[in-house]
Amino acid sequence: MQGIPVQQLRERVEQILINHGFTPENALPIAESLVLAEMRGVASHGLIRLPIYLERARLGSVKPQARPVLLADYPALAWLDAQDGHGIPSGLQAMELAIEKAQKVGLAAVGVRRSSHFGLAWYFVRRAVEKGLIGVALSNADALVAPWGARARFLGTNPLAVGIPAMEEPPIALDMATSEAAHGKILLAKSSGKTIPLNWALDAEGRPTDDPDRALAGALLPFGGPKGSAISLIIDILCGPLVGALIGPEIAPLYTAPERPQGLGHFFMALNPAVFGDAEQFRRQVDAYIRRVRALPPAENVDRVLLPGEREWLLEQKALQEGLSLSPEAAKAVGL
Repeated sequence: MQGIPVQQLRERVEQILINHGFTPENALPIAESLVLAEMRGVASHGLIRLPIYLERARLGSVKPQARPVLLADYPALAWLDAQDGHGIPSGLQAMELAIEKAQKVGLAAVGVRRSSHFGLAWYFVRRAVEKGLIGVALSNADALVAPWGARARFLGTNPLAVGIPAMEEPPIALDMATSEAAHGKILLAKSSGKTIPLNWALDAEGRPTDDPDRALAGALLPFGGPKGSAISLIIDILCGPLVGALIGPEIAPLYTAPERPQGLGHFFMALNPAVFGDAEQFRRQVDAYIRRVRALPPAENVDRVLLPGEREWLLEQKALQEGLSLSPEAAKAVGL
């Protein structure tokens, strides 16, 4: 499927969700997030996730009409209970609350408990960036990753996203799993009959494997060895015990236990650069920083130096102009 207009696809996904019981206010951000992932070339968090979202809604482990409840509210902090609702609309409400508070007091954090898979982490952070703020989004997830030195699953892929606004340049956009590769990438390799790099996962016996099936039966590896493992562990604590949510081994697996609420947590932050001086001057300085990095001589076999998120931003602009090309799996998920 090629050249599908972005708005047309977004509306199609939104209507599918509404037809499966999601309220319009919950369906819209889910559709936006899934289509944005496709636009940015992150198919692992795109339309292939729609079937499991619908299945969980059908089984009742995700409440398609849930609205988060405010448990605590302070000038710079808040705490939400997602009520077993979907993670994307719950996370969006939390991020927007953090933005609102940061615009008033400079720095704000919002935690969410009793939530579920929240999709593309950049979807939330870009909301802060569009308001000229620095944004941070964290989530824990069901146990798929072996901590450094172990072979058993304990940590989730526990994503980390940070966005820094610029003036004329695309924003700096970090959005990463703390595993060497996202679980969805291994699912994509399996569905397309491809092997995976040996540093992505261990098999059930704790040996590196390039077989997606053996990887899915074993454990993913953290990025960067012990450093990535430590970052993932910290995210699990910030999004688990701190906000009253579960930790990796206690979270219901997204795919293999669809009848159980996941019970995971999220943590969002927004920082207003204006508290340190001229916000526009900061963004101009970020522009200059980006251009200096981009102007550096490229290493051997590298065409050009890219900033974090720049490749995804270019793909997003192309999708807006030319429409989206969907994989067979993504097209099937939306009935195309």
